[in-house]
Amino acid sequence: MKRLLVLFLFCYTLGSLFAQSAADSVSGNPNSYTTKTGDIITQPEFKGGVEKMYEYISRNFIYPEEAKKRSVKGKMEVEFTVEKSGAITYVSVLKGLDESIDGEIVKLLEAMPRWTPATKNGVPVRYKVSMPINLRASRKGQKSNQDLMRYDEE
Repeated sequence: MKRLLVLFLFCYTLGSLFAQSAADSVSGNPNSYTTKTGDIITQPEFKGGVEKMYEYISRNFIYPEEAKKRSVKGKMEVEFTVEKSGAITYVSVLKGLDESIDGEIVKLLEAMPRWTPATKNGVPVRYKVSMPINLRASRKGQKSNQDLMRYDEE
């Protein structure tokens, strides 16, 4: 009897794991999922994908001199809203490294080009994004703040 109960629990657990993975994405799109109410949500995306977004950040980040002198580096967490138009608003630092670095990251994200907005059942919606940024040593030849392209100047 004990063995039967253990076998039943094992099968029940295994079955529920497979059931969840099949319902998470919509038609093979990893950026889409279905909610319990049946709404299809597609997450916002930087044009060109995640790699292009981090490339944009890497190429345009200006390492502040005072942070460079102190060799400030590490992982920070930022949050922002992607509007229905794809514009980036409400940029904030959830976990910062240094006041000067945090300020530069906020400027950089506010100047980011428009994203492809999130959708709910095919209609664009606002979507809050939270992401990590890893900062290492600075590089030569970085752009100045005046060289950054504003999202509304496309």
